Amino acid sequence: MASRSHIEEDDDFGNDFAGPNPKRTATAAGSKRGFGELDDDEDDIFGSKKANIKVEETAPGAATGMILSLRESLQSCQDTLATCQSDLEGAKAEVQKWHSAFEKESFIPPGSSVEPRVVVNYLRNLKSSEESLREQLDKSKKKEAAFIVTIAKREQEIADMKH
Repeated sequence: MASRSHIEEDDDFGNDFAGPNPKRTATAAGSKRGFGELDDDEDDIFGSKKANIKVEETAPGAATGMILSLRESLQSCQDTLATCQSDLEGAKAEVQKWHSAFEKESFIPPGSSVEPRVVVNYLRNLKSSEESLREQLDKSKKKEAAFIVTIAKREQEIADMKH
């Protein structure tokens, strides 16, 4: 660990206070600047020039350009808002159309609200019923084909007996 006198010799804070080492402060007086001089710098801590900022703020047409840019941005936002509002109205109309269609259907008990769960369950039941009916139709077609073959064989037998 460093001793107190070693720290004071290594650190020089621009001669803002007189330390125990007067020789060091006297030789460093010309090479360091005080804190009061920091405000006079043209560079800020981020490296930009203060003079340029003032010129940009007071440049002719800068305010007009900013106003025009803001007006254009505002108009763009208003156009987007109008588009979104019309899309919303269209979506509301579509939802209302579907809601009305489901309210008129017989699968919804009178006086109850149209719940998505009820509609989904109804659609699932319809789908399974459709699949069941298709299976029955396929079986019926196969039976019909078998009967047609049987009838054709019998007709052939009858025709053979007549000869």
